Amino acid sequence: MENINAIINIITEKETAQNLIGKLILINDDPDIYLKNNLRFLTLSDDYLWLAMTDMLIENGYAFEIDWKEDYSVAKNQTEILLRNKNTAIEIEEDENLYDSEAELFFPLLNKKIEKSGYQLLNLDIDSDSYVSILVSNESINNLLLIDDRIKLYSL
Repeated sequence: MENINAIINIITEKETAQNLIGKLILINDDPDIYLKNNLRFLTLSDDYLWLAMTDMLIENGYAFEIDWKEDYSVAKNQTEILLRNKNTAIEIEEDENLYDSEAELFFPLLNKKIEKSGYQLLNLDIDSDSYVSILVSNESINNLLLIDDRIKLYSL
């Protein structure tokens, strides 16, 4: 739980962090709170706290999830939303070559397009065929990468 708290404190604002951590403490004490109502069909044998954290980050606008079949336009649009939420509204340059690319290629290239914003996209691995992405300030990237090996920078 300590690592999850650290992650949330880095990614979110203080008030939101306290709210999310409070909910995760309740889930830790009574997993059924999350397991009964989740859309991932989880059981106690799953890493339900990690998944509850990612779902809460998505619900609160700090992350987005796309399926492996989604194309670059979805990732680009969602990244622009995350940037606006950080008061860093930049228009990401169009790149027609990326629309037919796989996520393993377009996410690192998307990071190159936004690197001047002071933020980068990181992946929260949920052991699925989808990608959960968070937008993190350049100053916080190394701290997050050290907290949990399921957090990865999209890079080539």
